Amino acid sequence: MTANPGQPRARLAVLGDAPEIVRLREVMFAAMGLDTSGPTWQEMCRLHLEANLGSARLIGAVVEAPGGNGLAASGVAEVFARIPSPGLPNGAYAYLSSFSTDPRWRRRGYAKSILSLLLEQLHDAGVARIELHASADGSPLYQSFGFVDRTGGREMRLLRATISPAGG
Repeated sequence: MTANPGQPRARLAVLGDAPEIVRLREVMFAAMGLDTSGPTWQEMCRLHLEANLGSARLIGAVVEAPGGNGLAASGVAEVFARIPSPGLPNGAYAYLSSFSTDPRWRRRGYAKSILSLLLEQLHDAGVARIELHASADGSPLYQSFGFVDRTGGREMRLLRATISPAGG
């Protein structure tokens, strides 16, 4: 992607970005109408990012806020391995999440820059299947990169009781 002069470009996230990625994730959840008041998830999210960010399993991309005070936007790609199949010969697939732009910095192309960088990283890693859940606002961006609505079966989910941070 060609950036406008003076427009920050996406870079790969580093461990020190974890607190800001958590903050932007909270902004995203609040925009979705979710209650973000419980502190447990934020701490667990920060610890997860610090343990995995920058590995082949968790790739983050961020754009610095103009003026250098924190992050303006972030997004992550989680890479998973499944048993190879005809539709997934190497078993690798990714899930994009945590795409969030601070309200002060929206509509400047930051999410596009982040998405472009993450897709480049996933391509280089041999990941051909990439999934996400899009908001109404985000759908046009993802569609412009070739994402389509998922078909071929009903998505199902089983939710169990919440576990404690210690796993018990």
